[in-house]
Amino acid sequence: MTEFWSQLALDRIGFGLATAGYLFFFALLLTVKARNVPRSLLLAFSLATACWALSYATLAIVPYQSLVSIWLENTRLLLMMLFLYAALHISQNSLTSFFSRTAVWLSCLLMLSWSLTAHYELLSLNSLVSGQLLLSIFILALLEALYRKAGDERWQFKPLIFALSICVLFDFVLLAEATLFQRIDDQLWATRGYVNVLMIPLLVISVRRIKAWNIRVYISRDIVLQSSLVLGTGAYLCLLALAGFYIRFSGGAWSQLLQAVFVVLGFAILAVLVLSENIRRRLKVFIEKHFFENTFDYRVKWLELTHRLRQIDFNKDNVHQQCLNTWLQAIGYTRGVLIRVQQKQINVLALSNRQELTQHEMAILEHYMTKFPDSNWMIDLQQPNDPFVQSLSFPVKSINTQLIIPIRSKEGLWGLCLMNAESNLQLKLNWELRDYLIAVTEQVASYLFLLEASHKLMENAQFAAFNRMSAFVVHDLKNIKAQIDLLLKNAEKHRDNPEFIADAFDTMAATQQRMQKMLAQLMNKDRTEDKGSRINVATAIQQLLNERCKGQLPLPTLYVEHDLMLSLDKERFCNVLFHLIDNAQYATPADGEVKLHLSHNDNAMILKIQDTGCGMSQDFIEHRLYKPFDSTKGNAGMGIGAYDALLFAQQLGGQLQVESQTGVGTTFTMQLPLN
Repeated sequence: MTEFWSQLALDRIGFGLATAGYLFFFALLLTVKARNVPRSLLLAFSLATACWALSYATLAIVPYQSLVSIWLENTRLLLMMLFLYAALHISQNSLTSFFSRTAVWLSCLLMLSWSLTAHYELLSLNSLVSGQLLLSIFILALLEALYRKAGDERWQFKPLIFALSICVLFDFVLLAEATLFQRIDDQLWATRGYVNVLMIPLLVISVRRIKAWNIRVYISRDIVLQSSLVLGTGAYLCLLALAGFYIRFSGGAWSQLLQAVFVVLGFAILAVLVLSENIRRRLKVFIEKHFFENTFDYRVKWLELTHRLRQIDFNKDNVHQQCLNTWLQAIGYTRGVLIRVQQKQINVLALSNRQELTQHEMAILEHYMTKFPDSNWMIDLQQPNDPFVQSLSFPVKSINTQLIIPIRSKEGLWGLCLMNAESNLQLKLNWELRDYLIAVTEQVASYLFLLEASHKLMENAQFAAFNRMSAFVVHDLKNIKAQIDLLLKNAEKHRDNPEFIADAFDTMAATQQRMQKMLAQLMNKDRTEDKGSRINVATAIQQLLNERCKGQLPLPTLYVEHDLMLSLDKERFCNVLFHLIDNAQYATPADGEVKLHLSHNDNAMILKIQDTGCGMSQDFIEHRLYKPFDSTKGNAGMGIGAYDALLFAQQLGGQLQVESQTGVGTTFTMQLPLN
């Protein structure tokens, strides 16, 4: 009785595994986008086989003696037969045209008749088994015909023919023995489910190989890895259980102790295998090398690379280290060096899990730069047949580097990346890895170039800020020099005039204050706007005209419509106005006019500076007027007067507008908010 229940359990376990396997195969086929007769019939056959196995695994069905068993067996055989018909006649693109063939509908009719005959028990068990035996022989003949018809494409059909032939031959042996001995052998029957489930991998390989069916089954690497771990764990536990039972039944007095020790030791080994990241990585490398057409899952790898590159922060100091780590993770390596080459000098930017470069590695890099000065060629130092490796004067087996990957910019060789991994995890530098590394290198190199450009941009920005500040200082110094020149010129005539002497001291005091302010700005490296104290705008403008704008014709005239008080830096305000007025005088002939109109509205002061000079074109206004250091005065001007005026107005929350017409004149309108 114990042997009977053990046999029954093994029987149901086998058919249960077959159910899970064919349901998995059915799910894979559902992911296929192709729509053709072989796929449809293969779907039907896999689903029918899953139902066939599930019935034997869950129901108490007597094989080939119950009605359920007969219908299950005949349905499965019919679908296998139809699938082989479709494989032999690939040109059929629709089920309607396929079933219209004489051989197809006639086979369906004969199989239905045979099933009804068995259903109504019109034949004995021996006759039924003999009929099933003939069906198996007919399917074997179809498989043989498919093999012969495949011709040059037999390589594609071999896994399919081998898998189905094994299943049918096993059924043939089972039925042949049943015919001879008038019974179904229990051990052969218990093995039937295991035989069918073991053939599923060959079916998956076959549908991937046969291009005429256009069936491309995709299995991601993560699914294969996890499934392999689960299947391996299940097989290991089954082996553990069987070994435990064997020890218990044959171990004598020490059986329970040996069983307990063996079980605990087995589970400890399993925990180490499952929890060890190194073991999982080795298993993944093995699966990718031997079970996939491509080494990498490019879709996942590219998304991971993009995500890691986006995490790089250029404001941190370890950017080169992050780029190197991202580069290594892209191919699953752990050790590497990132090198910058400048003037044939080697500078190490980042290291990962290794020491500094050795003398042999330096010699290899120098030899590489000499041999490939303008080439983007990658080197695998672990391939002894490589001409580069053979050209070295020392052995490279002890070198802590496998791959040499160049980084090239427009100027030439920018740098190099050296990579390495454990010997059993190293990838062979074939065409696929080379193409993949080229794409990854381009992505990582773009970030390295961007980092270098950003550093140069920051330096240039600092120099630009310093130069702009210096330009403003020079501009103010020119104004101070102009005042001193005017003072010295008038001193020849009025040096004995007490009033002139008093004005000269006042001018020198104002000059000293302006120079002290410029020095403060230079020390602070900033030109932030100081609102200063409240001043009378009209008075300040008139004072400016009297003191600094009378040295050139035409003399400007101020028209005050509304006087007002504003909180301004008087010195800066007068400097800005002086530049605008000086530009107007420079552009206007001596018999022309330069007028200033002061007014205000509810929100802002409005100051207009009008001249009747040569004017400016719209293109000049848009592209050159406010461009720093672009002057129409030649060496006499700095080209920052209009730019400084615009910056002054914007810093106070106002605006500077210009209207000009060539040959007619120009009007600058400055609006400053009331405060």
